[in-house]
Amino acid sequence: MRISEKPLKEKGIRVTPQRAHVWRLLAESGTHMSAQEIWERTREVLPGMELSTVYRALEALREANLVVESHLPEGPALFEAHVSPHPHLVCERCGEVFHPEASPEIIRGLLAALAVGGFEVHELHVVARGLCPGCLGDEGGKRGGVRVEGERG
Repeated sequence: MRISEKPLKEKGIRVTPQRAHVWRLLAESGTHMSAQEIWERTREVLPGMELSTVYRALEALREANLVVESHLPEGPALFEAHVSPHPHLVCERCGEVFHPEASPEIIRGLLAALAVGGFEVHELHVVARGLCPGCLGDEGGKRGGVRVEGERG
């Protein structure tokens, strides 16, 4: 599927080959990538493109609300095409990041709970850490409990 440059034009972003390529790469991938990963994939198509150009393209796309920048507990900043708020599951062993389906009702409920007392939420990042099914299988099915901050155990 070929992703259109139309959203860039609609947001008033000057469309350059570099910005268009970074946008298409993120929109078509359906996942997040670090600037380094984007640069490595981009060099195959635009060999002269520098990493600093990737960062400038990402900044322009982020300011136009077309790209979301996420800072997970470890590792570099990750970028993805702007999608609705969704949880991230981070495997503590392999580092894989998963996006489980979260119903809009759950997200709306969470935002409503956070708005108690008049707090206005501008950005929401939900990150859960644990072991993915593959890594859990490597441990022979050993499962641990969930620790929630503030609970007595």
